[in-house]
Amino acid sequence: MKNLELISHDDRTLKEHLLGLKDVVDYLIKEKSQNLFSKDFLANILHNLVSYHDLAKASRYFQVYLTEALILKGRGHKYYSTYQLKAFLDLNKDIQKELIYSPELKSHAHFGAWAFLASIEKEKRYSIESLLLMKILKRHHGFLRNFELGNINPKNYVEIFEKAGKTIDFEKFASIADEIGLPFVIPDINQILADFKIMDFKKIEINLNRSSDPSYYFKTLFLYSLLLSADKGDVMLKEKNFLRSNIPSSIIDEFKGNSLTSNFSINELRELAYNTAVENAITYGTEHFFSITLPTGLGKTFTALKTAFLIKEKYSPDFRIIYCLPFTSIIDQNASVLQEIFKFGGLNLNGIGIHHHLAVPENSEENEFDYPQWEYHTEGWQNEVTITTFIQFWESVFTNQNRQVRKFHNLANSIIILDEVQSIPANLLPALEFMMEGLSRFFNTKFILVTATQPILLPGKTRELCFKNGEDFFFKSMNRTALNKELLNIGDISEDNLADIITDEYSQNAKSTLVICNTIRYSQNLYQKLKTNLQSVNIFYLSASIIPYSREKLLKEQIIPSLKTKEPIILISTQVIEAGVDVDFDLVYRDFAPLSSINQSAGRCNRNSTQGISEVKLFKSGKTKIYDPTLLSVTEDTLRIYDSIIEERNYFELNRRYFLGVKNRIQDNSSVSQDLIRSINRLKFDDIGSKKEFRLIVEKYKSYNFFIPVSDDAEKTWNSYIEILNIENHFEKKQKLKILFPKMMKYVIKIPEYVRPVTNEDKEKVIIYDSDWQSFYDLDFGYKKPDLEIPVEIF
Repeated sequence: MKNLELISHDDRTLKEHLLGLKDVVDYLIKEKSQNLFSKDFLANILHNLVSYHDLAKASRYFQVYLTEALILKGRGHKYYSTYQLKAFLDLNKDIQKELIYSPELKSHAHFGAWAFLASIEKEKRYSIESLLLMKILKRHHGFLRNFELGNINPKNYVEIFEKAGKTIDFEKFASIADEIGLPFVIPDINQILADFKIMDFKKIEINLNRSSDPSYYFKTLFLYSLLLSADKGDVMLKEKNFLRSNIPSSIIDEFKGNSLTSNFSINELRELAYNTAVENAITYGTEHFFSITLPTGLGKTFTALKTAFLIKEKYSPDFRIIYCLPFTSIIDQNASVLQEIFKFGGLNLNGIGIHHHLAVPENSEENEFDYPQWEYHTEGWQNEVTITTFIQFWESVFTNQNRQVRKFHNLANSIIILDEVQSIPANLLPALEFMMEGLSRFFNTKFILVTATQPILLPGKTRELCFKNGEDFFFKSMNRTALNKELLNIGDISEDNLADIITDEYSQNAKSTLVICNTIRYSQNLYQKLKTNLQSVNIFYLSASIIPYSREKLLKEQIIPSLKTKEPIILISTQVIEAGVDVDFDLVYRDFAPLSSINQSAGRCNRNSTQGISEVKLFKSGKTKIYDPTLLSVTEDTLRIYDSIIEERNYFELNRRYFLGVKNRIQDNSSVSQDLIRSINRLKFDDIGSKKEFRLIVEKYKSYNFFIPVSDDAEKTWNSYIEILNIENHFEKKQKLKILFPKMMKYVIKIPEYVRPVTNEDKEKVIIYDSDWQSFYDLDFGYKKPDLEIPVEIF
């Protein structure tokens, strides 16, 4: 930049940016223990990546582009006035004109990648390691691509690189790099482009396509993540504060002793399970894979937190803790508990990061936060404890998107809790095992698998922490519920017939009754039949067809208070009630489903063992399309072995048989997992990031978000949303939307297109507002289309 320093952003020079990146990288390297690189070699690699990643920002093209952008925003640079910037543009009118017709000349990532490759000795240039580093630089503003010739060949960029290179003062850049302490070799771009050897690259590509070595994949994600984190960190952090803190494991014991005062008889068994896990964690804490397999309601959350904190404290003090759950509703519940523990122990709440698509900063309404810093720590999993979703965890490893990969380096040296691990689709469990072994092998990561229904994962390598006189001790010690198979003998039961069965049962012995159906349509019809049959009884309806605001209100204000006062209410619901909702019914009817879901249903019944044995009556509606048919078949085969009544003391054995069947019929021969693992070994990043079958949740039917304004507050929220959409400043709009979205989504329901067709114009909207919403949404049971049978539950 003639007469001015080279600039990289609107508030810093290129020199400041490179120095900032180096500071972040040096900090991150210090805290990482990994088995892929020596410390010195890792530092050298990353310093090279920092040095070359923004090299082309030193070109006259980029400097003109950024200067013009600052002027158009109506503000100057931190160090230069608008007058000085305009003077610079006046000296570069030819560059301005050229950019109008060739905007690609301002791009910088690609140029820096090839400049880096030019700095490598010729005999090492055509190695997979060198070319991977080149690809990391090339894609640091985009997403990772397949390692193949079509994504490497530079022949189309020769003219662009030549033009850009002529406007860079390489001597000046070398001086800046040297002053900062970064390696830099002045590149001969033209030479390396001219010498590019297609056949040499093809040999590497061919060998890679036969590879069974995952280390290159993990190396790529690790280095890419560190570069991205440093690049973001320099821009988003006012101070290089990484929020590390000590968490004494004793705060769990102290909190439990002070806060949990209920005197249910089951508490003695909960405490025994807790202490058993603690003793085993102390004994086996140097290992990598643990499980906590306990009946529902036996305190798995506290036990998991205690063992993770204890292993961290005793064996791995520098490790972070990442707590993963399948649903955002459970995340908020667990986060609330953890925050109470931190407050009780006098720990800084900044040590907790809550990361899901609706997470927002604390005190956001009072603006008592710095949004960029919050975003950096939370979305980068930089906090001491992160609570997040399975999807966020899965897509930090099985992805090619830079925003998701950015947090990957913090999976290194972490203790990862997978709570309700059975929620991961069975055909992806081999890929999960592959991931767990890779992370533990290369980055010393530890895993704790928590559930009442434990899949068979890494057999012979996973240590059960609740092992006491046998793995099934705590299950044999419980007998709160029993599965009743008698209604299964009838075959498919219509809504009318089931309503009659429930009516007869309730009339003879009024109990609080929960009915869990597989589909929304069936549940809505059953609800209406029962309302007619039992007009004097409080009957409630809850499913994913109802907006979250109304579901939460119904639970807090009517269902839970009624259950606490022992009122014999009836609740008609769907699987949504199994997603961490803490309710306790006397009797449960459960539509036929995979055994892991049936177990979750049993967990909504007699949780605190306050009565004898409560029944979970299984029935068949015939609506099973939402489930994998093989899982249903395995469930039928497993249940067939047992008598009509299966007591809880047999659940451990029942589940073990079921998951052995799942392993034999799905896991061991999963073509999806095999394909995913093959894509990893061959660095097929595009495939990993784009194939739907590799995702945890695949939407079977196209759905759209509808805003349902059921209250004045909802209308005000929608008006605020419209106002924010009209904000011109992109970053201000993004921050305000992020803060509003959690409140906004309480009134949003996802409706399948076949239930509520939408116009082409509405299809482009993130959220649809229809003033005629009452024509397709009922306040009692949510979205509706009376003339259409709804074949699947959407949740």
